[in-house]
Amino acid sequence: MADPLDTNVILRYLVEDPETIAPRFRGVLPFFEKLERGERSALLTALVLFQCWFVLTTYYGVPGPDAAAKLRELLAFKGLHVPEKPVLRACLDTLLADRSADVVDAYLAALCSLKGLAGVYSFDQGLSRLGVELLPVE
Repeated sequence: MADPLDTNVILRYLVEDPETIAPRFRGVLPFFEKLERGERSALLTALVLFQCWFVLTTYYGVPGPDAAAKLRELLAFKGLHVPEKPVLRACLDTLLADRSADVVDAYLAALCSLKGLAGVYSFDQGLSRLGVELLPVE
């Protein structure tokens, strides 16, 4: 199994300017080039991907669809092992298409769609907007 990536490494890759990157972060750019070509391998978990989206959209002020597009590009890197890749890809597609979608709602909608699940036990009407059936909590 590949070793996991932490959020801060991915963020350095996504936000640093190669011209002005601090010396301690310079290795991140060649590291991700190797990941893209499949010369290195690393594990990308759903939790880390979601934390990246959150930090990009809050701390860095990146619009949700732009953050989703950047993260979706990572999913194609040959050296990245992503256990839930189809679900995460569909989740990011929802975030690209719907500016008001919540990241967890997008994940649950993708999970239900791809796994053929009946719906979600929830009171959240935002899920309904994404085409997810709200199952009764009783």
